[in-house]
Amino acid sequence: MDKPVKPVICFFENDMFIYSTEYALLTCSQDQEITDFLNDIEIKYENAMKIIQLNFDAYATTPPTGQKLYPSFKACVYILKHFSECTLREIMMKHTNLLRDSSNVLNETQFQLMTTKNEFIKNVTRAQEMIAAGRVYQLNLTTFFQASVKSSAELDSLQFFLLMNSRFAGSYKAYLPLPDYSVISFSPELFLEKKQNILKTSPIKGSLASTQNTELGLMKNEKENAELSMIVDLLRNDLNSLETETSAVVASHRQLMDLTYIQHTYSEVQIATSKNLPQVLRQTMPGGSISGCPKVESLIAISELENHQRHAYTGSIGWWRGKEFKLNIAIRSFVQTEDKYYYFAGCGIVYDSDPEKEFLELINKAGSLNVQFN
Repeated sequence: MDKPVKPVICFFENDMFIYSTEYALLTCSQDQEITDFLNDIEIKYENAMKIIQLNFDAYATTPPTGQKLYPSFKACVYILKHFSECTLREIMMKHTNLLRDSSNVLNETQFQLMTTKNEFIKNVTRAQEMIAAGRVYQLNLTTFFQASVKSSAELDSLQFFLLMNSRFAGSYKAYLPLPDYSVISFSPELFLEKKQNILKTSPIKGSLASTQNTELGLMKNEKENAELSMIVDLLRNDLNSLETETSAVVASHRQLMDLTYIQHTYSEVQIATSKNLPQVLRQTMPGGSISGCPKVESLIAISELENHQRHAYTGSIGWWRGKEFKLNIAIRSFVQTEDKYYYFAGCGIVYDSDPEKEFLELINKAGSLNVQFN
């Protein structure tokens, strides 16, 4: 008997989610040109609802370096033949058989940090040396946690998404099943949204655990303010590269986002543009908030510091139909393969970063996961 098709689930509008079990999956291999791949889809399926996932290095001009954690595509696009708009509660009601009490399985699943605290702090110091030498002003440094999948029958990827949902607040959640792995995202960060001719981006920078008198401490923290301001300037430049007749504007700056386990600050930058998604992505991927400033040199520095490939993490996930689209930055995200879970986290490093505090921020971003580290 054929296995039932797992649904694609993606954030949509007004707390609603796109839900579909009727779709065709198109993938972009590592040797394909990503813009050609997306342009072809734009032509063939312009008015269809599409769910898109892009790897962090989808637009890299050289092959990614570092350890490959799992075989992945540059990008994948789900062409939805039919979909419904549902709340997460309604989606859970569709899968009540998966909602048996498995919280003990989640609690017992140990996520091992795949670097030592000393090694991470050493990389923070190396990043600061790059900043002191004038190579970059800010750098996003990441690493990953790993857990064993005891049995897919005990806790499959869709069940993991549904059960973990309550532990990770975020407006841009998604569940994407693929042949050999699943991407599970609880992202709080909007990368790109286009409605009519207005394109906006909302970078997150600045983090503090919610137990640390966050609202007062975060909003008055000069380091966190500098992090966000630098990335806002970078993204203004990215958006300005799309147009010559209009300019990007900062619609709001340093708003507070409360995710219960951690708080962030974010801004919103907008520009009027007629460019389509493939054109926009070519100028903006990967996002500035998860690479660094200036972006090109930061990407080179990241390849020198990180010994793993990021794959789907810090790439982008979202929906795309006609000239409109809405994509997240794929942070607070998991990948489940046949025998492993991967969870990734990172920090923005600037000249005056405190390496110990950056490590604490890394652990805070794991939320309620059972984290182990050496």
